[in-house]
Amino acid sequence: MKLRDAAGMSASNLRKNPVRTLLTILGLGVGIAAVLTVLTLGSAGEEQVEFQIARLGVDKVWVTPLEENELEEGAGKTITASIGAPACAGAYTMSAVRLADHAALAQVNGYDAGMEAVHSPQLTEGRLFSAGEYAGSPVALVDEALAEELGGNVLGMRIDVGSRKVRIVGIVSGVNVQAASATQGVVIVPLRTFLDTYASAGVSEVTVSVPRDRQANEVGSEAVAALGEGFQASSLQEEIDAARSVVRIFVMVLGCVAAVCMVTGGIGVMNILLVSVRERRREIGLIKAIGGTARQVGTLFLLEAVCYALLGGLLGVVMGMAMIRLFGLLIGLEARMTLGLAVPAVLTAGGLGVVFGVAPALRAAGMLPVDALKTE
Repeated sequence: MKLRDAAGMSASNLRKNPVRTLLTILGLGVGIAAVLTVLTLGSAGEEQVEFQIARLGVDKVWVTPLEENELEEGAGKTITASIGAPACAGAYTMSAVRLADHAALAQVNGYDAGMEAVHSPQLTEGRLFSAGEYAGSPVALVDEALAEELGGNVLGMRIDVGSRKVRIVGIVSGVNVQAASATQGVVIVPLRTFLDTYASAGVSEVTVSVPRDRQANEVGSEAVAALGEGFQASSLQEEIDAARSVVRIFVMVLGCVAAVCMVTGGIGVMNILLVSVRERRREIGLIKAIGGTARQVGTLFLLEAVCYALLGGLLGVVMGMAMIRLFGLLIGLEARMTLGLAVPAVLTAGGLGVVFGVAPALRAAGMLPVDALKTE
């Protein structure tokens, strides 16, 4: 019996009982689909967590003064010159903002010339500050929310911020809000302008942008050393690592559960083939009686197991795509199954077919022709 003939017989045997075949491949397909869904959604979820953490400042270090110490206005420039990382000195307060008949409670941020490199405000209208304006010009940027509160068309208008009038030169988005949700928007002014307006205020912190090839803790230590004693550095590194660990553990647990489902499907294939061996004793006896070897009989059943498994793998990929789409919509994740995940899944299913097909194949191969024909 040639391998091609054995493959043809295996496929024919699968077609003889379509309901049994469908249920068998469905059992394995569900397991494959579960594994693919967990891995794909888990990867997408981890990316989403990374994105959300990045928005909070995964690449930032904050340098603040300890008790009875103050940050100088030029602290950001000092850190940048010392360690080569972009830094921005900042000060924050809340203040009433007025434009004609409109008034709002806003967070007022004062930044030095490192603002663009560190905070990357997204300009939607107008312009950012020029280099000369950081020396203390009465100019301001407002975010989109505050622009709406003040009437919408505010570009070029002069607004009252604290005790000063400043002219709005740009509208921005993506501004970090320090003062919680009580405010109705954000005003950004040059740091010198801020300190002139709020005489009792000082520099609150220096935000340092961490280069991709360096660690936050290392950059923080160097930034503190650049300023001398009396300062401390903090970052979200520990929180970030903890969040990543939680996501990975969660994905691993779900992956193990899904893998158990897949193995259960493989056991189902083995069970069906063991039943098939019992039902087809006469066929096995006839094959051996006309010269078929034990190896050929075993190969026949092993190929059937692989056929079950590969069909289950293909069905699992289709089901997995549907499940990923459905669950992605339900939990708000954009996830797509990649070819690099689908192909190994089908090959893994084929491998399970080989593993769980060994026992039925050995049982069929070990039957004696006389016993097989006699028990029919």
